[in-house]
Amino acid sequence: MVLLIMGLLLGGFLGPLSVRQEANKRQEADALLHTIHDSLMGFAITRGYLPCPDLDGDGREDRNGNQCVGWQDNQAVRVGQLPYVTLGAGRLDPWNNRLTYAVDTAFTDSGSTPLPRFTSSAFGRIVVKNGIDHTPALVLSHGANGLGAVNAINQRQQSATSASERENADGNATFILDDYRDSIDNPFDDRMTWIAPNVLALRLLQAGKPLLP
Repeated sequence: MVLLIMGLLLGGFLGPLSVRQEANKRQEADALLHTIHDSLMGFAITRGYLPCPDLDGDGREDRNGNQCVGWQDNQAVRVGQLPYVTLGAGRLDPWNNRLTYAVDTAFTDSGSTPLPRFTSSAFGRIVVKNGIDHTPALVLSHGANGLGAVNAINQRQQSATSASERENADGNATFILDDYRDSIDNPFDDRMTWIAPNVLALRLLQAGKPLLP
């Protein structure tokens, strides 16, 4: 009887503890994404363009001359891993997976700087449903379940099961910002950040970087 009572008490304690630990990791992920966002903004201001994705897992952007290498979808967006060495931030998320990085190639051309003029047609061709209509770059953590992510040793994790997480792992220019759901059948625990085009334009102007006409 004593052992049974102790077991019940221990189970009741560990449940809330694990929930708090997971909530803390989500906060860590958000803080990391905030730092990466600032690193991307700083990179754009100092270089005049955004970095390319890392495609081979070495942490460095994969670029051939002025252009990004690798596959691009029909909306001219490159998707790979965050080039954490190039940026100096964000090797792994709190669940020890690599961060996904998507970028519009119009903003990565190092032979055409500063960045393009921010008009209705040049805000970036990445779309975040429920988040932002147009952005030039996005960084994504695939959350605690890691579904669709690449792990620390550069191996692809299991495919996502929910429609929203599948959209965030299919390599195209469309992403989804959804409500957190700790569900077996329809989970969503992805965390993300993106560059707001108008904020980037403002930061460039404040740094004395003229925008192209």
